Amino acid sequence: MIVTVSREYGAGGLAVADAVAASLGYELVTDQFLAGVAAELGTSSEDVDARAESEPPLPERILAGLEEGTADAVVQVAPGPASGFDESVRRGIELAMRERARGGDVVILGRLGSAVLAGMPGLVRAFIHADRAWRIERIAESFGFDRERAAAEVDRVDTARRRVAADRYGVAWGDRRHYDVIVASSRLGIDGAAAAVVAAVRACAALEA
Repeated sequence: MIVTVSREYGAGGLAVADAVAASLGYELVTDQFLAGVAAELGTSSEDVDARAESEPPLPERILAGLEEGTADAVVQVAPGPASGFDESVRRGIELAMRERARGGDVVILGRLGSAVLAGMPGLVRAFIHADRAWRIERIAESFGFDRERAAAEVDRVDTARRRVAADRYGVAWGDRRHYDVIVASSRLGIDGAAAAVVAAVRACAALEA
């Protein structure tokens, strides 16, 4: 089986995906695609990571802001249009994802895996969401932000993911029609959310057996 885990920012998607993979005995894939794509394109994994998203990830933007003396404003930076190289990076990640998915027994976190792998046999698409206040609290604690800045970051990342899903794949990110199981981690907790996804995967596997 192939499991994709999409998530709202701060909803604990990584922890849920890790628990799902451990329970099923599957490989968890997060950023393992990056090294191969970077080697093929002659760049670094960090560069691939930044270019694969609609805008640079938070740590990179914080560092850039510090260099310019504007760290407090980095969460407001608007993304620019994707270059041809950015598109090559994204295509490389998509190809690597499809190749790994064909081997089965894998949990793939993020990277719009639910859209990239749509239509593949044995695919179970999970979406993890949570109350906004709960997510803001988790981001504030994780990065040491005040709640205003954490809220801005939550909204920025969710908006970016929604835009990439619509612009690149023509799907509505978070829309129930594009997922097989949708779980609220703020209500069930990480372990409960993971258990719900595992149950869905096992039910789908039984149906396809």
